[in-house]
Amino acid sequence: MKTGIISCAAVLVLSFLSGCQQRVEVALKFQPEGESSYRAVTESGKDYSFVELSKNKNTENHTLARAEVAFAQKTESIDKDGVAVLNITVTELKYLSSGLKGTIMDFDSSREKDKSEPLAGLIGQSYKIKITPCGRVEVVDAKAIQSAVKGGSASKLAQRLFGDDEIQKRHSVLALIDAGKDLHSKGDSWSTLAASPPGMLQAKSYEKQYMLQNVKTKGYQQIAVITMNAVPSSKRAPDMPSDSKDMGLFAKMFENSDTYNGELVLNLSTGQIIHYQETLKAEWVAAESPEEQKSDKGPDTLAMGFTHLYSIEKIDDK
Repeated sequence: MKTGIISCAAVLVLSFLSGCQQRVEVALKFQPEGESSYRAVTESGKDYSFVELSKNKNTENHTLARAEVAFAQKTESIDKDGVAVLNITVTELKYLSSGLKGTIMDFDSSREKDKSEPLAGLIGQSYKIKITPCGRVEVVDAKAIQSAVKGGSASKLAQRLFGDDEIQKRHSVLALIDAGKDLHSKGDSWSTLAASPPGMLQAKSYEKQYMLQNVKTKGYQQIAVITMNAVPSSKRAPDMPSDSKDMGLFAKMFENSDTYNGELVLNLSTGQIIHYQETLKAEWVAAESPEEQKSDKGPDTLAMGFTHLYSIEKIDDK
């Protein structure tokens, strides 16, 4: 009898020492009439550099478009599958764009001088979305905010920032869409195939690999850290536009390199995002061959870069 007890105790001790792989549900959760606030940022930039050592000349250009939207969301309903209808109200808006000749638009709703600008009419406007536990988004009604700014370039910008496609991108949680309904433990991974963001010099498909990197306890809550690393894929992504551009014969002239990674920090106890970001950096470089080189200083080089950032973070303590 004692031998059996000792054996069982030994198994228990070994289990304790080796640790048990904790299995968790990686999904969004919503509470009836739950409220929270977030800030979402989308930024795209293009760089151009032409270094002509033969002429001691360097030409550089940079363009940028950055949109920052702070919003309050309130849960209006939840169905039996956990799919929620959320009412989203814009509380702050910043938009910055620059081109070859400098700043094109610089709007910040928190600045006093900008409160009379047409884009200020978006503050306090709302729209509704439907979102699943795995982060898929469908626009329910956005007509009011899409028509809140009348006429001119500001109207076109407002319709783009709050068009159905842009709303879906702002609120979709790509890291969870293909995670599945199974419970996950540390080290588990899943993948999804996605097209490169709009505006990239060479349209590509990427295989995004997501991994549950860690599950930690903070107070009485469980916090999951999910990392993302993406690599180019020869398969065509389902969201690749039919009119996507290709560099064609010019592709052979350039050496291409890119990094695409991200991280999602998710409160598993509340089912709320704490922070989520994905960043793509790509560069294309072409240099003169030794036969073409015009100077003993080195080859002339042409470099073009593209950067795209998406992030969303919780900005309240609820």
